[in-house]
Amino acid sequence: MAKTRHSKHKRTGHPKVSLSTPEKYRLVITYPGDPTTRHFTTSDLAQARTIARRNANTGARVDFQHHQGWGRYTTTRTYQPGD
Repeated sequence: MAKTRHSKHKRTGHPKVSLSTPEKYRLVITYPGDPTTRHFTTSDLAQARTIARRNANTGARVDFQHHQGWGRYTTTRTYQPGD
C-alpha cells in the first residue's frame, strides 16, 4: 500500500484568535493600602471612561492606557481620587 501525503482522518481545528479587534483600552486600578493592582481591558471607550471615573470616585488611582500594538500600552490620562 502506497503512502499518501493526504490524511485519511479529519484534522481538528485550531482555536483562532481575532486580531482585528484587539482590546484598545486598558485601565490599571490601584487602591491605596492594597498591594495588588487590577487590570481591566475593553475595546469600548465609553465603558472604559465610565469604569475609570467610577473607580476614581471610590478612592482609586486609575491609569487610562491606549493600545499601541504588539502588547504595548501608553498611559494617556491618570484619574486621581476625587476627579
